[in-house]
Amino acid sequence: MKNKITLSLISILASIAILCGTASCEKETGGVTPQPESGTPLVWGYDNAGFIPDTAMEAELIDEFGISLVVYHYWPRKWEGENEKVLGDLSEFYENHDVKWIINTERANWKDSEFIDGAGNDWYNRPDGRHYWMFPDHILTFLSGLSHKPGIMYDEAGHMQNSYNTGSHNGGKPYFLDATQLSSIKEASAAFRNNAREIANKYQTYGIDVYSEHVFPIQFHNLADAGFTPVSKILKEGCMPAYIACALGAAIQYGNPFWLTPDLWGMPGNNYPGHSTDEYRSALQLAYHMGVEGMYTENIGFNGSGSGEGQGSLIKVSDDKKSYEVTAYGGVAKWFKNTYVPNNPRFYTHTDLKPKTAIIRQEDACWGQADSWLKDGLYGNPNFTSNATTEAWLEIWHLLSNGEIPKESINWHNNSVKATPYQIFHPLDGVVVFDEKVGGEHLTDVELIFLTGVGISESTLNDVQARVQQGAVCVSLSSLAPADIVSQTGNNGSVSDGTGKWVVTESFLSDEVKTAVAPFLPAENYIRYKFGETEVKFRPYNGNNNKIKVEVN
Repeated sequence: MKNKITLSLISILASIAILCGTASCEKETGGVTPQPESGTPLVWGYDNAGFIPDTAMEAELIDEFGISLVVYHYWPRKWEGENEKVLGDLSEFYENHDVKWIINTERANWKDSEFIDGAGNDWYNRPDGRHYWMFPDHILTFLSGLSHKPGIMYDEAGHMQNSYNTGSHNGGKPYFLDATQLSSIKEASAAFRNNAREIANKYQTYGIDVYSEHVFPIQFHNLADAGFTPVSKILKEGCMPAYIACALGAAIQYGNPFWLTPDLWGMPGNNYPGHSTDEYRSALQLAYHMGVEGMYTENIGFNGSGSGEGQGSLIKVSDDKKSYEVTAYGGVAKWFKNTYVPNNPRFYTHTDLKPKTAIIRQEDACWGQADSWLKDGLYGNPNFTSNATTEAWLEIWHLLSNGEIPKESINWHNNSVKATPYQIFHPLDGVVVFDEKVGGEHLTDVELIFLTGVGISESTLNDVQARVQQGAVCVSLSSLAPADIVSQTGNNGSVSDGTGKWVVTESFLSDEVKTAVAPFLPAENYIRYKFGETEVKFRPYNGNNNKIKVEVN
């Protein structure tokens, strides 16, 4: 009983602190200040794209911002021994400061068409024509021998695959997969996963963890299954709650860590910082209370020229690169890590999630790019253009958000969406995204299921039908529903199955679908998730969709 009372008191105090936002909030407690409990830990850090501080400055930054993670943008050195010296020094520095470090390989995406070291190794180009960073074996051997090994990050992996590196200096070379000889999107999805698994397996033989960063809400599940830890960008140009639901589902399904990265680039245009401090603060709070394990901000010190609240990022660097000042964004970051987190401990993890609604789809790389300045070639094959099947899941987001998420896309790079003001808040109620291989163990608590996209495995379809027979409602494209169900419903219709119900449709925005799913939609203007016995709600603050308040019950 004593433990329950203590936890209840902590929950009350946490709720008070959360609702107070960034303001100072004190409560009379008989002269005794309660000590916050640690709760579920958070790996917290920054990405150093745009500015790589020297070690003296970085030591100061690590201390000031409470850093336990640095994503380091590395560029290779040409001559024998140079890379080992630089990488060894970085390892020692971060080990001495108790900081996890991850090498970001983005340079191969945007900076150079090739890098050939003094021994003739091309780090960026594969013999079969693909273009992505791979360390030579002797460097991997060196990294594996370090007492403080780095992780390896593949930045914008899904985007590089879709675009075939277009926009960089690489002439449209394929990324992990050359999909031009494949016959279907479904085949490309499986092949991409297999190729990614080969890459992850190579790193894992050296004891090195591998990560992927995503600017679009695609390839989370394929890469998670392959052995990567996918890291979704939030803020930036994306519909943040939908991105988180995709990333969260992949982490749960494949037993991976759940990581996110707030990115201050934003819309319209390429402004930096492209988001307000309220948006940044809200992104941190939303990610944190959704159970994220690792979170880092991109960037630490890029001096942009956008319309944000002053230039710089978390810091503004002096012209001589020798000193810095903490910006308004940096003030938010320091407040979050040094005040908000310790005063609002989490007593759950993302693995405790009890999802209410599950979207099940095989990854097809579609996010709404048909109406975009970006090329519409799924997996990089110009013949695999977006179609009604790949775009169907976009209608589901519109439906599940009470019409708040645009039905055309969940990213502001879509021209129709770009015409509307950016916002970080969209209502959702317990939504996650799984892929076509999800097992019944992840559907136990699910009340509403959507089957959409290009394919579903036989075992998953059997598990879905079992869950329907136990009482769930499943809304499915006719191409994915069980044959015995479609024989009764046709392409549009509904039928009972056990204590549950199937709704077969050609449009997720049909009147019949809207009626069937109405009981599962957000009853209020909130984002709501349940982690074990803990319910978390996010609401707009004073009606502002770019500033949220949090309730933890």
